[in-house]
Amino acid sequence: MSNCISFLYSERRLRDAFERLNKRGIPLASNQVNYSLIYRAPEQNGVKAACDELGITLIAYSPIAQGALTGKYTPENPPTGPRGRIYTPEFLTRLQPLLNRIKEIGDNYSKTATQVVLNWLIAQENVVPIPGAKNAEQAKEFAGALGWRLTGDEVNELRSLASEISPVIGFPIEYL
Repeated sequence: MSNCISFLYSERRLRDAFERLNKRGIPLASNQVNYSLIYRAPEQNGVKAACDELGITLIAYSPIAQGALTGKYTPENPPTGPRGRIYTPEFLTRLQPLLNRIKEIGDNYSKTATQVVLNWLIAQENVVPIPGAKNAEQAKEFAGALGWRLTGDEVNELRSLASEISPVIGFPIEYL
């Protein structure tokens, strides 16, 4: 990817950067945004469609929603610190039906919930999730999201279940 540039932009700024760089013969390679099964603002604000249209890879940070989509947190065991203000016991209660279905799907493939939600993002096409691995064991688990695919029905079912949950707070950079 030498002579390529990557950005973190809203749709308007993404298109502007693409045009400016294109005039100089420099390809815009990627746009890194917060994107997960429960935070789908890039689909709603036009960023995902613009990336697809312009051939820009969408890099999804926080793809497992800071652990909320892995089953790590429960209403009885919510996260502490700043995450606790976002992933409240009330939110985690609303999230439970989705997490239950993610686990069921994972069991059908002998995959973890983490692998299912990463595979869901991969199934969106032109998306590269970048989960943060804290150790080799996590990196190995993340790699287990590769080499298999959710069915179209499973992708749509998870999207539908997630749509029933009010989205969590995003990051202001996406609205610049």
